[in-house]
Amino acid sequence: MAFAFSNFCYAQHVSETNVETYPLHIGWDMTTVLVFPDEVSSADFGSPAVLAQKDKSSPNVLKLKAGQRNFMTTSMYVITKRGKLYPFSVSYTEYPDVRPIDIGKQENINYAEVRLDGIEMMPSAMHSLLESLLSSSVSVERWGTKQGKIRIGLGAIVEKEGLLFLQFAVENRSGINYQPAKLEYTVQDKNTAKRTAKREIVMKPVAFSGFKNVAGNSISYAVAAFPRFTISDTKEFTIRVFEQNGDRNPVFSVSGRNLLKAGTLDDFHLNQ
Repeated sequence: MAFAFSNFCYAQHVSETNVETYPLHIGWDMTTVLVFPDEVSSADFGSPAVLAQKDKSSPNVLKLKAGQRNFMTTSMYVITKRGKLYPFSVSYTEYPDVRPIDIGKQENINYAEVRLDGIEMMPSAMHSLLESLLSSSVSVERWGTKQGKIRIGLGAIVEKEGLLFLQFAVENRSGINYQPAKLEYTVQDKNTAKRTAKREIVMKPVAFSGFKNVAGNSISYAVAAFPRFTISDTKEFTIRVFEQNGDRNPVFSVSGRNLLKAGTLDDFHLNQ
């Protein structure tokens, strides 16, 4: 099996305390499997002798093998999407333990918190706010265009420490469950002449929490966090949800004027 690892995002270390490394032993013929509490974002290795692969179907799983026998003990650092950095010391053995290692259940493993590149808020605080906004009541005042009895509505917009948090709802007025395949966020020009192509900029959230399935005749909620941005009155921020194995792809657009109505945490009563 060929192993390869590519970094998905970069992070800057901010912890001021020393964190003890966790010892790992990997082998030539057998794969060592690490199961992290959340998705693996990046990894760094002190030696090319350590081969790693992020599992495609389970992004919180990292598989390790030795690229050469009897290599010197080396370091490995793994960063997860929630901003946790796990340090390891990796050694070679001919007989590695083949049982998966659940990192979240190891009592003697430590981690440091890191700050994501370009983001002021610490990841733990960011995800805590996501969950608070998700569990708080969502008052939807505006809804987008309905597609097959599915529509998107926008709740609160909250600004904190350089991030915009957007609450939104997906309502399913049909009797058939709605399973989202992906969400797409873009900034694009408003209505233009038919012969003029619309310019689109794809926006990617730094964090997301919310629905994976919307049951028939129900509403599910989600919260997405973006680096703070504004747009002109000639543009709009668009959220589109694509259905798994279906064509119900509702759209909701937010004007630049409405983005500027973002409130602070003092304006909302959160369930904390």
